[in-house]
Amino acid sequence: MKSGAGDDPFAEDSSEAEDTPPDADTDQDDVVSEETQSDSGSSSSSLTGPSGQAQTQSLPYKYRRDSVKQGRNQQPVFLQSETEELIEETIDRIEERFDENIYKTDVVEAMLVAGGEGTTPEAVLQRWGYGMKNR
Repeated sequence: MKSGAGDDPFAEDSSEAEDTPPDADTDQDDVVSEETQSDSGSSSSSLTGPSGQAQTQSLPYKYRRDSVKQGRNQQPVFLQSETEELIEETIDRIEERFDENIYKTDVVEAMLVAGGEGTTPEAVLQRWGYGMKNR
């Protein structure tokens, strides 16, 4: 590789390309791809190491994910119009109680979990980290 402030860091030096056997590039690519895969497996670079895993797992669900879809599987659900209205009413009630916007996906899943556990969607969402706003 050529060095210099204005040079392309990915440009190959023609003398290197001629001296390097074809199999050597393949071996280097495998090492690079293995390193990339191991790096991309960690969700947070600041929480690496043995205590990093515990710190991430101790965070409520809302805060340890990067998006609302992360860690979820998509399931098609067919709902009656009355059920859709119930979901919207539940979202409004919970957003008012927690004084923050809440993803519809979280509310629907919390309603399912609450029904299975015999608790309320609010209790499930609170366990997942809703209502913990910094004040």
